[in-house]
Amino acid sequence: AKQQERRTRIESLPQTYQAPLTAAEKAILAKPISEIVASVQSDALKPADIVVAYGKAALLAHEATNCLTEIMLIEAEASAQSCNTQGPLAGMPISLKDEISVAGFDACIGYSAWVGRKQEDAVLVRLLRDAGAIPYVKTNVPITMLSFECANDVFGATTNPHNSAYVPGGSSGGEAALIACGGSRVGVGSDGAGSVRLPS
Repeated sequence: AKQQERRTRIESLPQTYQAPLTAAEKAILAKPISEIVASVQSDALKPADIVVAYGKAALLAHEATNCLTEIMLIEAEASAQSCNTQGPLAGMPISLKDEISVAGFDACIGYSAWVGRKQEDAVLVRLLRDAGAIPYVKTNVPITMLSFECANDVFGATTNPHNSAYVPGGSSGGEAALIACGGSRVGVGSDGAGSVRLPS
């Protein structure tokens, strides 16, 4: 059901997300975070355009690796209209490990019993929003995050962008795959026993 929900959210996105990356979008993706933030702060770049560029790149990464769990692009576009354009992360799309709660979405961590438990924004997400950041996707983990692999029965296995015969490590493997594919410039993982260190 969650995989079908994910497919439906992708298929129902505006047509622009199905089109190839434009030259302008590729230019956005090539910019360092500091330049993107400065461009938003000076009104030279619109947060909505940044969301679309990173959204398209994230979908391409997902197609290659199955790295995404929640697709939040429509909500991200809405956030782009009212984000803090003078904050230290002004207009910057932020990917999040599945465990991190975002209002209106699951944080099931690959555990089927937790599917359908819609969350409120975690404190971390509220702080990111206050800084001007825009959450736009969440990323895959092993079931309950207690494995060094990145696979679960809810979302399936994420593959390693460098070799699809392998997984990208865990438990922040979805984040690692997304960033390695260029679908995110900055994301949030977590590490209790190597969950960020192993994928890196």
